[in-house]
Amino acid sequence: MPSDDPEDHFPLYPLGMLRRHGLVGAQDLAQRLPDWSEQQLRGAFWRAYASIRETETELERSISIDGGEKVMRLNGQPIFVSEDCWNFEVVAGAELMDRLVAALEQQRAAQAD
Repeated sequence: MPSDDPEDHFPLYPLGMLRRHGLVGAQDLAQRLPDWSEQQLRGAFWRAYASIRETETELERSISIDGGEKVMRLNGQPIFVSEDCWNFEVVAGAELMDRLVAALEQQRAAQAD
């Protein structure tokens, strides 16, 4: 059933997803790792995600021809992932983001060795 919430429709989308899951104002992965390119983040993210995953539940998903967005509950905490052809974005709370950043930095260090 289509939503009447303006934040669920262009150009405000996906603010509705972020709001519903308490992620408005949460940390953005690209801002936490400014020396990483979008391509580097996109390429390394899911390995880092898998390395810290203890539990996982999909909460909400929106798919389009260009890709899509989803909100997962990772280890009991919400995380927003946007993977469309235009951009890659990850938003999560501080505790979960700290773990993701550490996992990504560990991956990068291991590749440099």
